[in-house]
Amino acid sequence: MGRRKLGPGICVHCLEEVEERNSDHVFPESWYPDSTPPNLEKWQVPSCIPCNSDYGRMERDLLIKLGLCLDPYDPASASIADKALRSLRPSAGHNRHDAEHRRRKGQSILKQALVGDQIPDHGIFPGLGDRWPDISGERSAILVPKKHFERITEKIVRGIIYVEDGRLVQQPYKIEFFVFADDATNPWMAAFDRCGKVYAREPGIVVRRVVAEDDGLTSLFEVKFWRQFKTYASVTADGDADTLSADG
Repeated sequence: MGRRKLGPGICVHCLEEVEERNSDHVFPESWYPDSTPPNLEKWQVPSCIPCNSDYGRMERDLLIKLGLCLDPYDPASASIADKALRSLRPSAGHNRHDAEHRRRKGQSILKQALVGDQIPDHGIFPGLGDRWPDISGERSAILVPKKHFERITEKIVRGIIYVEDGRLVQQPYKIEFFVFADDATNPWMAAFDRCGKVYAREPGIVVRRVVAEDDGLTSLFEVKFWRQFKTYASVTADGDADTLSADG
């Protein structure tokens, strides 16, 4: 099925006025697990063709790397983990060219992976750490660019604000990305628990958002992927996210 054409207007991502746009999924369509209800409405926003294509390439690469780190037995992520493995399996290729592409992709990821003592005791994304520490054998770790976490989080934040509020995130507002370990003493968590609004497309994604009443745009976001890891973001005019988290 081709993407729905929307005609001229502003791209939600780059904020440029363009002559041609299409519909882009806020949470990538291929990221919805097979356990997603078939009648679930999936968020979509207007995007320019270059942004849509650029995000698509990044999302495909990120899905493979994240899929290799997810729990293959959890219903929220089992099909995603399987999809990641299939995408690297030459025997699953549609033709000789596709099979070779899968083989090379797998070799590239393995070449970049850290093994055994190469794995540091820091820099591990919360929620994506060692799942089976008691199993014997050499441990391995997949390298995922921080920029990819930032970009997918920003895309989701921009998308939800557009879908829910009909607004664009543009100057003087900006989006900042954060990572936190689970910590009940974090003031952001208290704000989410006290007055956060939930946007859910389970089991793929659940978002909590706290919005400042004075402008309706300054916000804190918590994005939970496949029930296994979270990213955070703020939308502020001055870059100071502490004011909102303290005031709720």
